[in-house]
Amino acid sequence: MDRLPAWVEVDLDAFEWNLERIAELASGRPDILLVVKADAYGHGAVRISRFAAEKGVAMLGVATLDEGRELRNASITAPILILSPVLPEQMDDVLESGLAVTASSVEFARAASEAVLRNGKRCTMHIEVDTGMGRTGLGLDEALGSIVEIAGMNGLDIEGIFTHFPSSDGDFDYTRVQLRVFNGLLGELAGRGIRFRYVHSANSAAIVNFPSSHFNLIRPGLLAYGHYPSIDLRDKIDLAPVLKFKSRLILVRKIGAGRSVSYGRTFIAPREMTVGVIAAGYGHGMSHRLSNNGMVLFRGGRAPIIGRVTMDMTMIDVSAWPDAAVGEEVTLIGSQGENEISVDDIAQWDGTLNYEVLCRISKRVVRAYIRSGRLDSFKSLLGAYKA
Repeated sequence: MDRLPAWVEVDLDAFEWNLERIAELASGRPDILLVVKADAYGHGAVRISRFAAEKGVAMLGVATLDEGRELRNASITAPILILSPVLPEQMDDVLESGLAVTASSVEFARAASEAVLRNGKRCTMHIEVDTGMGRTGLGLDEALGSIVEIAGMNGLDIEGIFTHFPSSDGDFDYTRVQLRVFNGLLGELAGRGIRFRYVHSANSAAIVNFPSSHFNLIRPGLLAYGHYPSIDLRDKIDLAPVLKFKSRLILVRKIGAGRSVSYGRTFIAPREMTVGVIAAGYGHGMSHRLSNNGMVLFRGGRAPIIGRVTMDMTMIDVSAWPDAAVGEEVTLIGSQGENEISVDDIAQWDGTLNYEVLCRISKRVVRAYIRSGRLDSFKSLLGAYKA
């Protein structure tokens, strides 16, 4: 990695640790549907998915058809569920790729059934019920009748049913109501002879806060990557951050008092300064809102970002280290010595969510996978390679 100007280190041992802690916490030992949408929250969906499948994860969750196809094109054979609705026009490709889909309406289920008849391939389907998320899924007033109708359609393997929680990290009363109505619906369906191989509702926060939501399949996302949906969960499960984001100094220069730095001249040097230029900007996933606001780590200390973050480069104040040199490592996310910049730190400076901080790291940034302290493999825009 000495030749890389910007890269992400993905610690597969930390990822395995998190999966083990999640499994220990889950009541009844349910199967795991690992959420790998948005390029596995910036960690690289292909390598993460392959490793997770080797460790016994039962299913992978993506958000789009192309995310699922990317995994299939990488020869990943594990069951894959597209958690978000797909367009009816995409069903031929869904069936060709052997992906499971989510039904949020009778109309979509009917289109899926028609695609099955057209292609001669069965369709694996999970039905989503909107118990209070207010986004996708069958409404409660229509759910029972709609599911009965869908269950009678040709060519559909109705494998699962699920719901989603909007506030299982904080609004416990609301989540309990959701669970109560979901269980009630399951009881009514069972009374009509309709049962499912998989019942799932637990996202990352619910895995920790609501054991009664685990059923026989849980859906960890952020937890698996070593981060918490809420700071209130930190004492309830011991996680290890999986990702570190690093760059290097590509230029070091002295500037005099009164000189401006970067676009818009938003930073004016109050004194003579040593400025380092790092090979990462908002085109790599650093937020423009970190301009004159965020920090990075250099030689174990915090170095302020000065001026506006640009697409390809960011300027930092390294005046405390006047002998700073081109090629030295800078940590954007992670630890150096006694100091750390966490995803939550960046989210606070940026006024956003830790989810977004991870997901926006660009694919132009090389992912380097570490196993047992050694480089296992890496992925760049040119492809994926073993070390």
